[in-house]
Amino acid sequence: MELNSAWLKPRQRILQRHGHRISIRLEEEFWEQLEFSAKDEGLKLSELVFRLIDENSSTNRSSLLRTYCARWMRKKLIQAHISHTNADIQGILTSCPIPCVIVSREKKLIAQNGVFGEKILGALVSPDIRDKADTIVRFSLGRPVDRIISDLVAKDTPFIETNVAFSRGSAIVQMIGRFCLLNPRISDTSPLLCFLDPHRSPR
Repeated sequence: MELNSAWLKPRQRILQRHGHRISIRLEEEFWEQLEFSAKDEGLKLSELVFRLIDENSSTNRSSLLRTYCARWMRKKLIQAHISHTNADIQGILTSCPIPCVIVSREKKLIAQNGVFGEKILGALVSPDIRDKADTIVRFSLGRPVDRIISDLVAKDTPFIETNVAFSRGSAIVQMIGRFCLLNPRISDTSPLLCFLDPHRSPR
């Protein structure tokens, strides 16, 4: 792929919020990506950048914003992949009466239903920062994602159960998760659909 030299040229920008100004130097391609990301989240560019810096104050600002762009794009690509499967993802998430999430092969939460937000995130974060939960809530499993997927395929079973924990600081919510492949026909790339049982604690 041929790269436009204009994309590679760094550009210095000064952003301001509540009278506080910061100066950041980034390649034009990253500025365009940040503008798009901010619009997607219903924010101004300065609001998004200051929020990221506030949450990661000890990190090099340019590196932080480049990393954010890469992670944001990967998340969108995974969501696009999911939307082209035969499963009615939105229907599953909306109609499920218990906490339910979709997990990528990189152990990232891609999507969740309202019950998960209410019962799980509600116990760990306040409503005003719930939209940032994926960056401040730690997610751990009783076995690696690759092991779950390989067991699902090898054992030809509809689901695998394992311990699941969500934590923030000293607060922790533990339960049993029932995992299944979102699209069994493409098991090598399919994300996992996980139903969380709030009435069963890990053994």
